[in-house]
Amino acid sequence: MARGRSSCEAVVTLRWWMLFVIACGPRAPAPLPVPGSGAPIAQPPDAAAGGPLDQDLDRLAERSVALYVDIVRAFDAAGENCAAATAKLGEITRTHAEVIAANAKVLQEGREMALKIALRRFDDQFQKAAKAIIQSKTVATCYQDDGFTKALDELVGKRP
Repeated sequence: MARGRSSCEAVVTLRWWMLFVIACGPRAPAPLPVPGSGAPIAQPPDAAAGGPLDQDLDRLAERSVALYVDIVRAFDAAGENCAAATAKLGEITRTHAEVIAANAKVLQEGREMALKIALRRFDDQFQKAAKAIIQSKTVATCYQDDGFTKALDELVGKRP
């Protein structure tokens, strides 16, 4: 395990990772109900099929939660084995490339509040996964490992 980073860099790396994991921030306020509406508008099952993922925030939210659940599973399986965790992060990056790109595009376009609203229905799952990632043995052990950090950067994007 590489330990070439200063403790300051390690703290910055861990803080950045924690910020990413909780990027959804506080819950967005609930939208005001439309007067006279009793039920939500139902969409046909195939309404989300096709089209760019960054334009379908409900589908993006669902797949983003699946990405986090996959990270939790990977870290649970890897434990303190940084090489295994690094390999699993690479697999997740490839598997969820469309989700990663769509999230980046939404954030770049300044539509993060709309994504937060879409994520609201998954809040419990998302927060549970985020907490499990932050508190994992993998992060505690590997956050200073160069290979792990590089794989994490490829998954979530380079630190600013």
